[in-house]
Amino acid sequence: MPKLSIPNEASIRTLRNFLSANSPFCDTNDPAQLVMHPKWTFMDPIAMAMTAAWGGWCHRNGCSISAENIAGPHTKYAVRMGLFKHLSVPHDPLEEEHEEAGRFIPITQVKTGADLAGVIGDVSALLHLEQEPNGLAAVQYCISELIRNVLEHSGALEGAFVCGQRYTNEPQRVAVAVADCGFGIATTLACSYPEAKNDNKVALQLAMQFGVTGARKSGMYGSATDNAGAGLFFTRAIAKATGGYFVLLSGDGAFRGRRLQKNERPLIFHDAFDDPHHNFWKLGWSWPGTVAAVEIFTQNIGHFPKFFQMIREQIPAKKTARGRIKFTS
Repeated sequence: MPKLSIPNEASIRTLRNFLSANSPFCDTNDPAQLVMHPKWTFMDPIAMAMTAAWGGWCHRNGCSISAENIAGPHTKYAVRMGLFKHLSVPHDPLEEEHEEAGRFIPITQVKTGADLAGVIGDVSALLHLEQEPNGLAAVQYCISELIRNVLEHSGALEGAFVCGQRYTNEPQRVAVAVADCGFGIATTLACSYPEAKNDNKVALQLAMQFGVTGARKSGMYGSATDNAGAGLFFTRAIAKATGGYFVLLSGDGAFRGRRLQKNERPLIFHDAFDDPHHNFWKLGWSWPGTVAAVEIFTQNIGHFPKFFQMIREQIPAKKTARGRIKFTS
């Protein structure tokens, strides 16, 4: 039976525990089961996006989904994010519908470029970032690149699922996650990089390097040639430079760039696995697609075009370079 259990906290911070507590895929069309924590549940965007994508996989494979422990105030946030609607699980409606603006991007299914454009256009209003133009630009860039890269590696009929949350407690930050249950990174890189075919760690390592993965097409910050393969590298750099998490998960491998400690200088490594501030976990099971998430401390952005250009100017000339980028402002 495909089964996904949600602990009392499912977040980037507790990602390893969340992953190790589950093995949510199996070759069966038996009914699937979602089990929420019975008393208290905190799910950040990465857990929401992964659960919605898992639901899409279940539906595609003919598995209906039942749910336990979804009645009560501890699941109101999941209801508001639209989680149970995407899972086609009956649930009690909220007594009061709250306005989305200024709080979160509800779980949104993205299949096409038009869907992506719609999400990007809604970011400012949903996260209420009108007074933070540089933070808004950073969030829009990261969402665009995460969705585009996940869709490039997907092939899933249901596309990808994206959601986001703005946390207004100090220090203010925005967390965004995208997940799908398609082909995964190793499969899509294997044609050009045979060493990635049966090694998800190598696939993740390649995917996060500048100039490796991307199709040569225009992006928000770069020409058709310059933007090739840049999205995950720049998104990882933005997260690290502002002090936040970055996650990339595919197959049986999970990479997480860790938060910085207070007053710690951010160093951006060309090869993400050279960075001492990272975790890599080998799962006992395989996620059949890609999960990408980023946490951005918006107040640390400064002037975004200058911030972005500073990263670009210090990219090593060769893909194989094992360089690091220092941020001084």
